[in-house]
Amino acid sequence: MTVPIPPEVADQVGELYVETASDLLGYARTLPQVDRAHAEDLVHMAFQEAALCWRKLAGRDLEGRRRWLFTVLRNKAIDEWRKNRRQHPSADLAGFGRPAAEPFNQVLSALALQRCWLAIEQMPPMRQKVAFLRWSEEWSTGEIAEWLGIAPASVRGHLKVARDGLVEQVGSDIPFLDDPEDIDDSGDDLGKEAAS
Repeated sequence: MTVPIPPEVADQVGELYVETASDLLGYARTLPQVDRAHAEDLVHMAFQEAALCWRKLAGRDLEGRRRWLFTVLRNKAIDEWRKNRRQHPSADLAGFGRPAAEPFNQVLSALALQRCWLAIEQMPPMRQKVAFLRWSEEWSTGEIAEWLGIAPASVRGHLKVARDGLVEQVGSDIPFLDDPEDIDDSGDDLGKEAAS
């Protein structure tokens, strides 16, 4: 059953969408097992929920509404992940026969990854985009350069500066930093070019 949404609520939710959708989409794409299409679906689900719960949100300021949307999106992603796990239990057997990582090591890895993404969020916008596309989306240097309209050397420079910053802030045991494509061995000083 479809619930009609009053026009004034639709207008207010539309304004909220314009102000927050791109940030919400960026957050959705950082969640595990969420590709671009799924991230867009999660954003739309969060705004549908906002329209249905507008009476609850109307009294909040913009920051309160943003926090609510981020929470709803994260919860919907978790719900879908759980539902998919129940529908495809064979995915749980993928690691069968191999020793599981100790819970202590799993927690340390999760904390390191969380600290990495927090550090990446503090980087200049271009470096943040390069790091996200390389380490989250696994794009090649050439793909990133073409998409962002910069030279491949600039991509590698941004990655080097980002990697150095992450190692300094988080430590050297970051699994996604091991890709040899990220390393420029031409001897160029890419850090200066990427510092901007």
